[in-house]
Amino acid sequence: MWHEQIDGAETGSWKRLRTIAAAAFGLTLAGAAAAATQVRDPALTRTSEQGQFRVQISSDASPIPMRRIHSWTIRLADDGGHSVERATIKVDGGMPEHHHGLPTQPEVAATETPGVYKINGVRFSMTGWWVFNLDIATPDGRADTVTFNVTL
Repeated sequence: MWHEQIDGAETGSWKRLRTIAAAAFGLTLAGAAAAATQVRDPALTRTSEQGQFRVQISSDASPIPMRRIHSWTIRLADDGGHSVERATIKVDGGMPEHHHGLPTQPEVAATETPGVYKINGVRFSMTGWWVFNLDIATPDGRADTVTFNVTL
């Protein structure tokens, strides 16, 4: 055999290597199972994590294009339903199951309509489960986050 044996028994270093390999395989399976069981609520209207904002997103293109730059619209209101102006919104995201981020670096810009913002520069490189993470901050010091799930 290619590994050492002493009187038909494996050496301690070989046993350790097999144990480490088995543990690594188990962690890989556990990570895949965790990603598969993560919540994928497809709602495109959500309340932010701390309840400070009500956020709605929508693709400006229908159907949502693949491998093409496009934009999304954000409608931002406070917990009382009033439009939120002058917010700073940063967007991040990616594919949780593939462990990679967005293939572009989308940026958010305010529009002339109170509480309406545009996410420009979005591109999806493949079908599957994508997430948008929005970090929202307002001039009066409110800050919160919201995550959206998009399956293509």
